[in-house]
Amino acid sequence: MTCCTLGILVALALPGAAEARTLTVQDAVRLALEHDRSVAAAEAGEDKARIEARAALFGLGPALSLTGSYTYLGTIPYVEFDMGAYTGGSSSTCQNIDPSTLPAGWTVEMATQFCELLMSWMGGGSTGPTRIPMGLHDNYAVTAEVQQVLFAGGALLQARRAAVDLHDASEEQVRAARQQAAYAAEQAFWGVLLAGGAAQVTAEAAATVEAYVRDLENLVDVGIASRADLLAAQARHSQARLDAMRAAHGLTLAQAMFKVSLGIPDAEPIELVADTTPVTDLPAERGSLLDRALVHRPDLKALDENLQAMDHYRKAAWGQWLPSVAVVGQVGWRNPDYSLEPVWYETSSVTVAASWSFWDRGAALHRARAAAAAQRQVQLQRELAVEGMGIEIRSAVSGWDEAAAEVEVARAGLAQAEESHRLEQERFKAGVVANTELLAAQAALSGARLSLLQAQTRLRMSRAALVKAIGIDPEVS
Repeated sequence: MTCCTLGILVALALPGAAEARTLTVQDAVRLALEHDRSVAAAEAGEDKARIEARAALFGLGPALSLTGSYTYLGTIPYVEFDMGAYTGGSSSTCQNIDPSTLPAGWTVEMATQFCELLMSWMGGGSTGPTRIPMGLHDNYAVTAEVQQVLFAGGALLQARRAAVDLHDASEEQVRAARQQAAYAAEQAFWGVLLAGGAAQVTAEAAATVEAYVRDLENLVDVGIASRADLLAAQARHSQARLDAMRAAHGLTLAQAMFKVSLGIPDAEPIELVADTTPVTDLPAERGSLLDRALVHRPDLKALDENLQAMDHYRKAAWGQWLPSVAVVGQVGWRNPDYSLEPVWYETSSVTVAASWSFWDRGAALHRARAAAAAQRQVQLQRELAVEGMGIEIRSAVSGWDEAAAEVEVARAGLAQAEESHRLEQERFKAGVVANTELLAAQAALSGARLSLLQAQTRLRMSRAALVKAIGIDPEVS
């Protein structure tokens, strides 16, 4: 195995399986963005915030309503008169009404006019009490109303602005979820490659020791090597096989977790293709990393939008102290009409209404104070986020520097281990050294290869951490 382990095609398919799906790191990021539940949850939250912002906008416009009713009267209200009591025993005439028989407040002229109205309505004379119904059994009513708030102390407008700010914050939360999902997918990609490389290194080491054991058995048979050397080599072979088994199990587990995060069936074989381009630069100038993070980090921008929303809510709460003015227009249709006939009649009205709740037991005051407290809370969260952001970037830069140095050290170590192993093989064949020195050289060579693989992987992971720390959105085709 060479030092370019990350640049080769690492096959993670089962032997004899169907053709494997080839994945690059960009493919892994794209699949993660499609299947990550955190991204889906953030997008659902953004949909909710967008709908609420739209609802707040509609709250500024007119409200329309239509109501209808039907009433059945089992007993119709009525008024009953006995005109004979007012006209001296006969209701056929409205003359000679006795004032002493009239109800309180009535005059003879009023009684005469009412009597003549009743006589003309009944269409003829009658004797005895007269019952006048005051309605119908079936009663219908339909009313259409439009209401427009003209002024509400700015509460509606501020609520609309707050809803827009919260929607903008939810969009930044979607960005944050996508960046986190992309970072996790990239970390998992390189983790699987590292596990695959470790499995390959340990498997090659076990195969090398096994071949050496076979050669040593032949040397023991002809009396050139000792039995003790053979037993030591066999023990080393057993340990190498155990290391290879552990590495293979680690690869299987890493692969299974990787497939779950990308929505790939566990039975589907995959092949990971690593980019052969060396990672040599940071995602931005070293001195501008924090400045870029302050501008691009979605979690910080979401807090800024929440700050603005809390300020609008605070202003909306204070606006409830002011009077509100609304105009209301109504059009109605009823049956029966005023004359108690079964026909429809129409009514219409326009009302300008003003109200001022100048005392609500302190409810508006406490809402304003609560909004101000929420605003202070978000402000403190933002300050903590900025401080944590600086630490995160410094940690990621330190990890990058350490990984870059580790790669150089691992490359030098691998070159030295390869040369030492070559020399030990020649000295062993010449009978200068024992098998223990050769086995130690073999173990050192395997460790050097794995160390370089780990260093190269850490370098790529640290760069991915820096990309996330400064808020760069994932680029997928």
